[in-house]
Amino acid sequence: MKKIYYLPLILALLLVTGATAKASGYEKDDHEHDEHEHKSEKKPELDYDHEKYPFYPSLMNTHTGKAVKSTDFTSPDTCKECHTEIYNQWKGSMHSNAWHDPVFQALWRLGNKETGGLTEKLCAGCHTAIGVTSEEILLRDEKGDYDISEIAQHGVQCDVCHSIREATYKDTESNEPHNATFIIEPGDIKRGPYKDAKSDFHKTAYSELHTKAKLCGNCHHVFHPLNNFPIERTYDEWKNSVYAQNGIVCQDCHMATIEDAIETARTLKKVKHPGKAANNGPMREHVASHYFVGANFTVPALLGAPKHADMAKKRLQSAAKLEIIPPKELKAGKLGKVRVKVTNIAAGHNLPTSLTEVRQMWLEVKVTDTKDKTILHSGWLDKEHKLEPDTIIFHAYAMDAENKHTIKPWEVVRFDYNNTIPPKGSATSIYSFVVPADAAGKLKVAVRLRYRSYPQEVANFLLGKDAPVLPIVDMVKAQTEIAVN
Repeated sequence: MKKIYYLPLILALLLVTGATAKASGYEKDDHEHDEHEHKSEKKPELDYDHEKYPFYPSLMNTHTGKAVKSTDFTSPDTCKECHTEIYNQWKGSMHSNAWHDPVFQALWRLGNKETGGLTEKLCAGCHTAIGVTSEEILLRDEKGDYDISEIAQHGVQCDVCHSIREATYKDTESNEPHNATFIIEPGDIKRGPYKDAKSDFHKTAYSELHTKAKLCGNCHHVFHPLNNFPIERTYDEWKNSVYAQNGIVCQDCHMATIEDAIETARTLKKVKHPGKAANNGPMREHVASHYFVGANFTVPALLGAPKHADMAKKRLQSAAKLEIIPPKELKAGKLGKVRVKVTNIAAGHNLPTSLTEVRQMWLEVKVTDTKDKTILHSGWLDKEHKLEPDTIIFHAYAMDAENKHTIKPWEVVRFDYNNTIPPKGSATSIYSFVVPADAAGKLKVAVRLRYRSYPQEVANFLLGKDAPVLPIVDMVKAQTEIAVN
């Protein structure tokens, strides 16, 4: 069996060379394919304020309102000299690999092809803000290769976040951070959360924005630029939660150690983490971690960051609680029911979040008798590692303009349903089965909450019979025994 970590790279190669995925079944028929090819020959004309949004459909701007040079930004390798520990935490994170992430590359290039370039700056605006503001995101040839400087390839890096001067979301119709609603000003001034910061290398400025969830919401809140549908609404999920009500922001969990994040979720109080923000700087009451750990454990491992991958697994395994609620009694030969409750105990947004139309978080439930004979089994994987049809999956089911299922973000116009679990919220599922007439003693109920980033079917379509098995994390397990009368 092949190792899973090769999958995203192969996906990228196949997608770049022309493989497409069907909205409802990962394959287009010939007519649809030709239509997409025709549309991609010319970039659609968009009606927008070119002066206000020079990098549309990304909504970011520069302090001059014009393109800047990538050399105006400071390389992370330079920042490393004085901020070594923070650099080492960032290196290998999904932020540092935002551009190199092969799954992003594959979907982004496919989106560009199918929309005539409409998604190019929208996605790249967050994955390489330097590449977009310097206008280095330029298609070089028909193979889909791009010319981009080395510094722009560092993705979400030090001088991207610390050069953000202000947020501009109040000028938009949604009045919420989304699609990179900020002004970036590269130069000598670096902005951050400390009012007393001093540096011999650059000027410093306190930025209240850097202490707020609104900063993160700029890229973790994505609206479709044409129909305004919220494709990713992680920021809104947080905004409507008890975390927001208690002043807990994104940085308090995702810029914290796993242990501190768990404690913050449990108490809804910030946890201080003392340390130094710079090698020769003063000891501070709190220094934010820059691991930026979320749920992605596959890409960090693929790109040589096992520590970040392990941290992502631990975060997933601390996010939820399982509870098996047995019936008052089970009678032989009668219908039995078991309830399984999943509670989101440690995520300040829904479980799962982000591109929920491709995420898979599901329940596997198995009921067996004293002889280990299976009475009920739901959420199992077949020989091709596909989920059985009646599996309870916590995700969103996306639809396109023709009312067909789609997994492509640029095609989404609505969700048919969204059963992701809100912060501190829960979902209870009922499993029914017939208790065997000869059952005696106790029945065993075993439950697992499992997670993988996208369906096995995607890999199977692209790679055929040689498709490797996608990685899965068991987030939490529970089991119990129920007596049969």
